[in-house]
Amino acid sequence: MMTSQDVARSTEREPLWTLFRVVFGLSALSWGGLALMAQLENHYVEREDRLSRVEFSDLIALAWMVPGPVGCNVAVQLGHALRGRAGAWVAGAASVLPFAILMTVFAIFYRTPLIRSLASQTLLNHFSVVLATLIGITWYKQTRALVRGRLEWIAAALGCVALVFAHSPAAYVLMLGTAFATGWFVSPVRSGRVTVAIARGDWQLIGALGVLLALFAIPLPHRYDLMLLWPRLAGAGMTLFGGGFSALPVLKTLFVSPSIGVSDNDFTLAFSLSPLSPGPLLNVVPFFGYLIDGWPGALIATLALFVPSGCLVVLAQRHLHQLKADARFEHGMRILRAVTTAFLAVAVLKIAGRVPLEAPYLLTAAFSAICFAKLKVPVYAVYGTVAVACGAWLAYVAMH
Repeated sequence: MMTSQDVARSTEREPLWTLFRVVFGLSALSWGGLALMAQLENHYVEREDRLSRVEFSDLIALAWMVPGPVGCNVAVQLGHALRGRAGAWVAGAASVLPFAILMTVFAIFYRTPLIRSLASQTLLNHFSVVLATLIGITWYKQTRALVRGRLEWIAAALGCVALVFAHSPAAYVLMLGTAFATGWFVSPVRSGRVTVAIARGDWQLIGALGVLLALFAIPLPHRYDLMLLWPRLAGAGMTLFGGGFSALPVLKTLFVSPSIGVSDNDFTLAFSLSPLSPGPLLNVVPFFGYLIDGWPGALIATLALFVPSGCLVVLAQRHLHQLKADARFEHGMRILRAVTTAFLAVAVLKIAGRVPLEAPYLLTAAFSAICFAKLKVPVYAVYGTVAVACGAWLAYVAMH
């Protein structure tokens, strides 16, 4: 039972500076979006009694239903619940800043000759194996949680086939749209009607996000790749369901091209570094932004990816409770989430396909799988061990 002091604390307005300080501190100590959600729940539900467990669960459910980094989506909704729109902006910025700063620092050091000389192709290949193993285990966990029925398994399999042959952003948008539409039309429940009242300002926001999505999806001449990179990145954020690793094929389509200047090795190394930094796995975006245009690029890239999804999640908080009550909408979202697991499966295939089928890399794969799946070893410890072992082996070969 809540005491009178607890009730007073739960109804007191959270100061914006306190909200920023708490979310920033928790984000800086959270490796992955799930860790950030757990820490936010522990602080604001368990310790501060600002929200009930049911209310916080609703925030998590809505965060999974919209694109973008789930942990940051929850932080934005939490800020909105505590202090309205100002709180949403403050909490969203606080959840993004720690990893944006750290990944930009990584990019600065990556540009130095020393780091480039240390990042040999052999080390990059071993890091790629660790990354593929981590994504593979993530894929296994997601399929167990999201892919259950026969239709969902068929959707996930067809998604894998489509992604293997997909070579344009339009294919990603078409695949996700088709998945949701299929789930909607084949839903076993067809009765009931949900009316959602959307204000004029909300329609303008939806229209702006739709334009960004169209810029990402429509094939454009390569001479526009760099000019429209940031608007297209914002549109790409509207397709990112299912966690950061599912973004790998989408972001690779945008960044790895001659006109942008990010190489395949740069891209793979960035995703290898991403688990070493706090925050969601979409923390690679500031890294790419810095490689392209220095500090301004890191800032613009971060804003382009995270601001639209933050706006969308606030909009969703006001309306998706009504849509979620519609069985056909929920069935469409189930098929959509099942298809997003294909992004993980194809990411593993594409990364593994670049690594030679040799004994040292197979040994790294086995070691990584045991560490991640059985021993629950932190990601940074696995990368560190692999880096030390690889360095020792290269030094041994050089001496002999």
